[in-house]
Amino acid sequence: MYQFWKSVLLIWIAVSHSSLAHLDWDSFLVRGFISLLANIRPNNDLGHPMCANLRDGNWMIEYIRKRLLLDEGTAELGKWIEENTKCFNNIPRYLVPSYFDVVITGIYILLIERSYKLMSDFVNRGSTFVRGLSLGSAQFAAFIKSADLPTLSPNLAPPKPPSRKNDKGEDVQTCVTLSAGLPHFAVGYMRNWGRDTFIALRGLFILTGRYEEARQHILGYAACLRHGLIPNLLDGGRNPRFNCRDAVWWWLYCIKDYTQEAPNGLNILADKVSRIFPTDESPAQPPGTVDQPLYEVMQEALRVHFQGLAFRERNAGRQIDEHMTDRGFNNQIGIHPDTGFVFGGNEWNCGTWMDKMGSSEKAGIRGKPATPRDGSAVELIGLSKAVVTWLSKLSKESKYPYSGIERTHKNGTITKWTFKEWGDKIQANFEKYFWVNTTPVPNEVRPDLINKRGIYKDCYGATQEWTDYQLRCNFPIAMVAAPELFSPQNAWTALNQAEKYLLGPLGMKTLDPEDWIYRGDYDNSNDSNDPSVANGFNYHQGPEWVWPIGYFLRAKLHFAALNGATKETLASTKVVLSKHFTELQTSPWRGLPELTNSNGSYCSDSSRTQAWSMACILEVLNDLQKIESAQTIFVN
Repeated sequence: MYQFWKSVLLIWIAVSHSSLAHLDWDSFLVRGFISLLANIRPNNDLGHPMCANLRDGNWMIEYIRKRLLLDEGTAELGKWIEENTKCFNNIPRYLVPSYFDVVITGIYILLIERSYKLMSDFVNRGSTFVRGLSLGSAQFAAFIKSADLPTLSPNLAPPKPPSRKNDKGEDVQTCVTLSAGLPHFAVGYMRNWGRDTFIALRGLFILTGRYEEARQHILGYAACLRHGLIPNLLDGGRNPRFNCRDAVWWWLYCIKDYTQEAPNGLNILADKVSRIFPTDESPAQPPGTVDQPLYEVMQEALRVHFQGLAFRERNAGRQIDEHMTDRGFNNQIGIHPDTGFVFGGNEWNCGTWMDKMGSSEKAGIRGKPATPRDGSAVELIGLSKAVVTWLSKLSKESKYPYSGIERTHKNGTITKWTFKEWGDKIQANFEKYFWVNTTPVPNEVRPDLINKRGIYKDCYGATQEWTDYQLRCNFPIAMVAAPELFSPQNAWTALNQAEKYLLGPLGMKTLDPEDWIYRGDYDNSNDSNDPSVANGFNYHQGPEWVWPIGYFLRAKLHFAALNGATKETLASTKVVLSKHFTELQTSPWRGLPELTNSNGSYCSDSSRTQAWSMACILEVLNDLQKIESAQTIFVN
C-alpha cells in the first residue's frame, strides 16, 4: 500500500504541471465511473452490474488506459495506470472492484483538486456548489475531431491556439469546443450551437477563468459570420446554418463580457479573425487568406442589421431540413427605424431559442413552427441595448473605431445613428411597447388580446399578434442585460407575476399555465394526431427549462435592491437554489438537466446535463457573492 500511495504522489506531481485542457480529458473520462462508485461504495453493492463487469475482466481499466494514451498530455497518466494495475491479473477477481475503486477514485480526487486550482479565485475559493457547477466547464469542453472550431488565423497574436501533430505529421488545431448538452450533443455537427455556446460562455469559461477558451470560441464563430449572423449549427465552419436571429446578439453580448472581465480583455477587439466568408457570396476561404480585426466583424454584423437584409438560406430544401416548408427558408433581419428594435423572421421559421419546428404529418403540423416569435423578441431588445450602450462608451474613450452605424436607402440618401442615438431610441420606446399595464389605460393597443396584466410582452410585432401578449420566461433576460430599460416598479410587478405563474422547482415554465396552448409535458416520441403535442411540438409551450431560471433569479436580485426587498429576496433565492444543489449532487451526470416536465417532473427526452443550465446557475451564485460581499463591506 505504501508503494501505491507513493505512486499516487507521483501522479500529483504530474498533474500539477498539467493544463486544464488536459485535465478536462483526464477527470471526465472517469466521471461516469465515479458517479456509480459513489453509490456502490457506501452500500457495499457488490452485486451491481459494474462490479460484475470488473470481476469478469479488465475491460474498464483498459478502456481508460488506452484512451489516455491517445493524447500526449495524458499519456503519462495512462502509462502509470498500466503499470499500477498489472496486479489485477494476479489478485482474486472478487477483489478487483475494490482495487478499481481505490485507484480510480484516488486519481479522480487529485485531478479535480488540480482543476479547481487552475480556475479563477471565484472557483478555487468557492463553495462546494460553485465548484460543482464549475466542473461543467470541463464536462462540456473537449477537443472533438468531428466537432472542431474553425481554424483560427495563423496570424493571430499570442497566445496561439493549442495544436498537435496528426497522423501525417502535420500540426492541427486542437481547441476545445463546448457541447450544448450530454448525451444528445456529444459529437459531430450536432455538438456545437451558436446560441447555446454564447449563453453558456460567461458562466463556464469567463467566470471560471478559462479566458483563452472563451477567446477561441469568440474568434472561431466570428470567422463564420455571414448575412450579419453567426451560425446556429457550427459544424466546424464547413456547413454552418444561418437560421437563427439570436446567436449573433449573444455573441456580441459575450464579447462585451469578455472585454470587461478577462485580463486585458479589450485586446480581443484587435485580434485577427480569419473570415471563411468575406462576403455573403464568397466561397469558403482557407485560414489566413482574409483576416480582419474582430471589431470589423462586429461592425459588419451591426451594419447589416441596420441596413436590413432579406435572404434565402443556402441549399434550401429537405437536404438541410426535412421539416421546413419552402417559405421557412426565407430569412429577414433589420432594425426598426422608429423604435430601434431589432426584428426579423416570419411565421414559417423560428429564429430564437424557442425553435421547435413541427414534424408530424399525422397531426398536420409538419413545417409549422410552434413559437415563431417573429418581430422583435424581448430578450434581443435587451441584448442589443446592452451592446450599443457599451460600444457608445468605448467609442467615446477611443477604444472602438466607430461611433455608430449607417444605412443607404434606395434613393441614395443615407441615415446615420450614433450608438448613443440607437440606445436612446430603444430606451424611449421599450416600456411604451412592451409593458402591459396592471389596469386598462386609454389608447391601449389590442386590449382584446391581453390575457395577463402586469407583465412584459414576449415579442412586439409578431405576425400572429396574440403571441406578443403571452407570458413567457424571456423578459428577465432583458432585465439582466439592460436593466435601465425597465421601470423598477413595473419590473418588480412583472417578476412577481413570473414567480407566481412560471417558477418551477428547477426551471421556468416556458408558457403561462393559464394560456390556452400550455402543455407542460414534453414527449418527442408522441405519435398522436394531437397537434399541440405530437412529436414534442410543445417543447417550449410549458415544459420547465433550467437556464432561464438563472436570469429570473438574477433579475429579481437586481430589482429587489430598487424595491427595498433585498433581504427577503436573498433568502428566497437560496431556497430556490437548494433544489439545484441537490440535483447537482445526486444526478449520475453531476450536472443540471436541460429541462423538466411540469412541476419539476422527470423528462426522459431532456439532456441529463446541459451547458447553459449549469452556466446560468453559476452566474446567479456569482451575483450572490458580489451582493453579500458588498453588504459585508458596508456593515464593517
